[in-house]
Amino acid sequence: MPGELQDGAPAPRAVVGIIYPPPEVRNIVDKTANFVARNGPEFESRIRQNEINNAKFNFLTPGDAYHAYYLHKVKECREGRGGPEPTIASTPRSSIPAASTTKQVQSSLLTESSVPKEAPPEFEYMANPPSIAAQDLDIVRLTAQFVARNGRQFLTKLAGKEQFNYQFDFLRPQHSLFPYFTKLVEQYTKVLLAPKDVTEALRGEVANKNAVLNKISHRVEWTKFQQRQQQQRDEELDRERAAFAAIDWHDFVVVETIVFNEDEKGDLPPPVTPQQIGSRVLAEQRHKIMQEKGMDEVELDTSGDVPMDEEDEQANARAAEEREETAMDMD
Repeated sequence: MPGELQDGAPAPRAVVGIIYPPPEVRNIVDKTANFVARNGPEFESRIRQNEINNAKFNFLTPGDAYHAYYLHKVKECREGRGGPEPTIASTPRSSIPAASTTKQVQSSLLTESSVPKEAPPEFEYMANPPSIAAQDLDIVRLTAQFVARNGRQFLTKLAGKEQFNYQFDFLRPQHSLFPYFTKLVEQYTKVLLAPKDVTEALRGEVANKNAVLNKISHRVEWTKFQQRQQQQRDEELDRERAAFAAIDWHDFVVVETIVFNEDEKGDLPPPVTPQQIGSRVLAEQRHKIMQEKGMDEVELDTSGDVPMDEEDEQANARAAEEREETAMDMD
């Protein structure tokens, strides 16, 4: 296999034919190789069996890209060139059961894996397409390509030419597809007329493929971290719902009963009478009339907290009686 070396051969810094994993994965590979070198192949078999569904330990599979690097590190550790050993392996093997050792190693490897501190940059060339017909989507994309290639003048001429064509309604700013169309124009412009800094960054990534792998690994770890955080929040909400559902709302105790007597006077505001409501309506009407005539604005207190004057109440009562008499005469 490409990861196996000749016995006694010196280990160079970079071995030809070995793919070096990113730092996050390399940390787990190195520690696992150290434990396997000390505890034997049976320890590797137990880890492979217990973590069969864990992607962090795929390097134990012979077909994995990092398996050769893992074998290389195991050989280095057996020859005493594997670096400092973890503290958990310093305990004598006979004093720790095999099962507990495996669990401690797995928990140590998983907890020591680095958690991403910063979110990866957003995807610049990704836009979720709307739920429209395939033909309409092709029209939007093709139009965005031509606008990105020919400039805004082409967009202005096309909008004027196809203003009565319903298939080009997305060119109007108030249309629901206009933000998606604008996003496509920006992306196609960056591809067709790429700025100098973007071109240099792409050339640098082509020359340094490890940097691309590190970015991918960072994004994967960030996505997993976000999923774990979301899972913890969901579990907390589930626990709260379960605790809320476990409450017996019919099992309660009366602590105190408050009785309001009819003759009792409290600090509560008095109820509003129909006359007060009518006076407020009339006051609002007078205020509107005064504003229409251009008179000075008069502050009117219609909050209802201050009782009305007796003259206003009598005037309102007389107006109500007059309306009632007028209605009876008309009948």
